[in-house]
Amino acid sequence: MGLKVGICGAAGGFSKSFIPLFQAHPGVDEVYLSDLLAEPLAEQAAMFGVEKTFPSLDELCKSDCDCIALFTQRWKHGPQAVQALKAGKHVYSAVPSAATMEELEELVKTVEETGLTYMLAETSYYRAQTTFCREKFAAGEFGKFVYGEGQYHHDMAHFYRAYYRANSPDWERFASYPPMLYPTHSTAFILSVTFRRMTEVTCFGYVDDDPDGIFDPALSEWQNVFSNETAMFKTSDGGCARVCEFRRTAHSMMDRMTITGTKGCYQEQPREEGILSNVFTWLDFPKGYGADGTIPYREAHDSVKLRKKDYNDLCVFSGVTITEENRRGLPDEYLGETFQGISPAQTYENLPLEFAGLPNGHEGTHLFLTNDFIRCVTEQKLPPNHVWLAARYNAPGIMAHESAKRDGELLKIPDFGLPPADATFLDGVYPLQP
Repeated sequence: MGLKVGICGAAGGFSKSFIPLFQAHPGVDEVYLSDLLAEPLAEQAAMFGVEKTFPSLDELCKSDCDCIALFTQRWKHGPQAVQALKAGKHVYSAVPSAATMEELEELVKTVEETGLTYMLAETSYYRAQTTFCREKFAAGEFGKFVYGEGQYHHDMAHFYRAYYRANSPDWERFASYPPMLYPTHSTAFILSVTFRRMTEVTCFGYVDDDPDGIFDPALSEWQNVFSNETAMFKTSDGGCARVCEFRRTAHSMMDRMTITGTKGCYQEQPREEGILSNVFTWLDFPKGYGADGTIPYREAHDSVKLRKKDYNDLCVFSGVTITEENRRGLPDEYLGETFQGISPAQTYENLPLEFAGLPNGHEGTHLFLTNDFIRCVTEQKLPPNHVWLAARYNAPGIMAHESAKRDGELLKIPDFGLPPADATFLDGVYPLQP
């Protein structure tokens, strides 16, 4: 018997990308749809051939579905995930996990108590550049972590429509959602490479006075005046990180990351529309350097070489057609099939054949997100973006916004602990570090 997956927030634009993926997955028998808006819900059901629909999350929780995928407004995810878990449902949640520390604490506690699967649908974990850095970091090619950057730039001019669709007629009241309460694209760039945590933060905000009035505290649901927030974090491995969450800025890239270590560094810069320069720089030490415990100080300047390579095809998401050369152990029936919108740097060897030819999104990540969630529920294993890692993505942003409200006061970031010692993970998932 396959799973029954209920999609909450089915009338929204984002859920449309995932409905056909859940329907196609061999581990899923049926997909249900739920939304408060009856007419758009009926339209979605007709478009995707879905028979069972529900007018609310409450009703969906009462159904016989095994899992609930949340595609609702970003400030609703925490309480809704807890509601679904307490109803006995596994949860797949769009980002962020929660909007307050209290919600985040309740979410972690509920996952621990129920033992059910919770997975945050954070795309940065699966992006090609993150996968590239994670593998090199695990192999020791970065050395020790020194510094990281994560940036997410999404100008309000290109956000109005999304907020209007999700919240009209009161959309302007909600469009001022504090940038640092949506930090996970940025923090995951760093934390899903090192698997450490951010421990302290100081953050400053840009007080917005744009004529659109979106960030007027009298209008804002959160009394938020900051359209842009910049934070500096200490990390538990002795390094530091900078995160920029900007909503009022011109940008050439929405997302960007940097990882700097004692031996290697990854940086990326835009070259032209849709193309990145992905440069890995490393120190090339001569064989036997320092092996006897002594450092050849005088010779080091000439003997230690600084190398660099531009992996300019790393973030080209033109899809992968399976051939004998790139099949990575996949069965014969995969040969000639194409996984749309992914990079060869991504780990496509676990994707089901049924995903071949289906639309993808967010730099090839939708296929991996959907597949890993269903695999984890079926195999009773923890997903990569489990609740303890999700808390590490989210808590730094929540505390950063609080710091910004206090004019940059240095604040501690709570630790939500580690997964149970007897937890099992999907192959290739790295354990969290203290």
